[in-house]
Amino acid sequence: MKVLAAARDAAFLEGLRRAGAEVVTTLTIDDAREAIAREEPSCLVLDEGLPEAQELVVFVRSEVDGPDRDRLPVVSRLGAPERPPVRCVPDLEIARDEAPAQFVAAAKAIVLRRARQRRLFDQEVVLEVRTTPDAVEQTGDIYERLVAAAGYDEPTQVRMAHTFREAMGNAAEHGNKNQPDRLIRVAYLRAADRVTTVIQDEGPGFDTKAFLARAGEVSPLEHTRSRRDVESRPGGLGVFIMKETCDSIEFNGSGNAIFLTKFLPGHAPPIGIG
Repeated sequence: MKVLAAARDAAFLEGLRRAGAEVVTTLTIDDAREAIAREEPSCLVLDEGLPEAQELVVFVRSEVDGPDRDRLPVVSRLGAPERPPVRCVPDLEIARDEAPAQFVAAAKAIVLRRARQRRLFDQEVVLEVRTTPDAVEQTGDIYERLVAAAGYDEPTQVRMAHTFREAMGNAAEHGNKNQPDRLIRVAYLRAADRVTTVIQDEGPGFDTKAFLARAGEVSPLEHTRSRRDVESRPGGLGVFIMKETCDSIEFNGSGNAIFLTKFLPGHAPPIGIG
C-alpha cells in the first residue's frame, strides 16, 4: 500500500518500507497537497511530535476528505512533548515504540474496513480543545474553513461562525468554568444534506428544557429586560442567535453537549424540523 508519511525519523520511515509500504514523505501542507494529488496514497501516517502535525491533520480533514472522494485515514504515532491546545483526533493512535509494521498493518485494516462499510458522513472532524481563549479562537478559525468548504454563502458562513463561537464560549465559561485542564470536544459531521456540529464540555450540564422553552416564549428584547432586572451584566442571547442560524438545536440528556444542525444549500429542512 502507498503511505503518506509525515515524520523525520529515518529509521521509522525505513521500517515502514521494510514492512511493505510504498512511502511518500511530507512535512508541509503544500508538499502534502501535491503528494496526495500526484500519488493518491491510501492513508497518512503521522508523527504527533512534529510541530506541523496538527495542521496536517486539519488539512486532511478539511480539504482532502469530502463528498467527492474517499476519506484519507490518519494513523497517529503518539509522542508529542505536550498536548497541543487544539488536537484534531486521528482515526487510530499507536504508541511511539511500536514497530513500523504495526502501523502498516493498522493502516491496511482501516482501509479495508472503510471499503466494506457504508459511509455515514462525507466529512468528519473531531477536535479536542483546551479551555483557553487562544484555543477556542483557533477552533473558531478551523470551523470557518469547514463551513466555507461546505458551500454556504458568505452571510450564512458569518452567522454559522458567530453561532459556533457563541456555543464554544458557553462551553468554556459555563461548562468548564474556564479551567485550562478541562477539554471541549467538537465534532463536525457533514452528511449528504446537512452539517451537524456537536460541542461538549466537561461540566455537569444544565436544564436545557427550560432554556429552550424560554427562547420559544419570549423575544430577545424581553429576555434582555428580564435579565437586566436581576443581573449587573445582562446576557444569555446566545440561544436566540442559534435559533436564527440553525435549522435544529438539541442537547444531550445531561445538558453538557449541544447539537447544532444546518442544512446544506439546496436541501430544505423537512416540515417539523427546527
